[in-house]
Amino acid sequence: MRYLLSLIFAFNVLFSASFVYPNFKQCYNKEIKSIVYFGDTKAIAISGHYAVTYSKTKPKYHFVKHDPFLNLYLFYSKKLLHPIKLKNTDKLSLGEWLASISENSLYTGNFAQRGGGLDIYFKQNSKTPPNSLISCLCCQVYGIGIGDGKFISSNLLKRFLNSKKVFYGDIGARFSKLGAKVIVSSINPLFKNQKLKVGDIIKKINSKKITREEEAKNLILFQKKNQIVNIKFLRKNTLHSVKIKVQKRFGGGELSDSFLESRGLYLDKKLKIIKIVKNSFGAKSGLHIGDKLMQVDRISVENSSDIRKIFSKTDKKEINLLFDRNNFQFFIKVNM
Repeated sequence: MRYLLSLIFAFNVLFSASFVYPNFKQCYNKEIKSIVYFGDTKAIAISGHYAVTYSKTKPKYHFVKHDPFLNLYLFYSKKLLHPIKLKNTDKLSLGEWLASISENSLYTGNFAQRGGGLDIYFKQNSKTPPNSLISCLCCQVYGIGIGDGKFISSNLLKRFLNSKKVFYGDIGARFSKLGAKVIVSSINPLFKNQKLKVGDIIKKINSKKITREEEAKNLILFQKKNQIVNIKFLRKNTLHSVKIKVQKRFGGGELSDSFLESRGLYLDKKLKIIKIVKNSFGAKSGLHIGDKLMQVDRISVENSSDIRKIFSKTDKKEINLLFDRNNFQFFIKVNM
């Protein structure tokens, strides 16, 4: 028995000793050259003269462009930079070795989750400090870290760099996965000429077969304004085909996504107003920063998802919103 236990122990030691973490030292030495500073703001060079940073606060240094959905800022440098080599995340496989690289740290892990749309980030199962480089063993970069194991993909970084203006498409619907199906999970009644319904099973978008949630989200998000998309879907086992004009997306990602954003109201996680767009419905209704949304259509709400669910079910021409301001409660009407 002792002999058997000794063999098992020896095998375990031998097996554990044979496992070695991949060495990202070469990538570290190469890629930290792409880390630059604009004032006290750390950024990553993504072209010869442009660098990007992820920041929850507005940088003091002058920036060229801002993506509020992803908290990205773009800087211009007269001095020639050492840009990272961005690798398409379509080639990224679950379990692949990755490293998040910063000046004073290197965390090795595995690719753990594929992102999609604005609300699902890519993930690795180790730390991803803000503005760390998410590197593969070939020393190319899949994205930049934003903390909590999350990172913004190279595909989104390229789009941010190459787009003149920040624009994401919307057709007034949100998608989710239900088993092996991609369905419409909520619809925005404030969206003109809404043609989809909750529960519709998305089969194709512009002739592309939809098998994953992120495919449906990205195909809509990356369309141009006023582009017509052809959507085929199942409703009660009957195949339908509709054409929908793409409009501007107002919420999602780092912004609230309650559907009220299209009316100029932005909320925090506790449903307090944090931004009111000038000349919008929100501004004309007399609402103030700090007012808290309590009810929608006389139903209590606790998060943006609750608001979307109520909006998705309504067939009314107007909905009452109950707000609280310093223990004084009042109603605001929203016309559909």
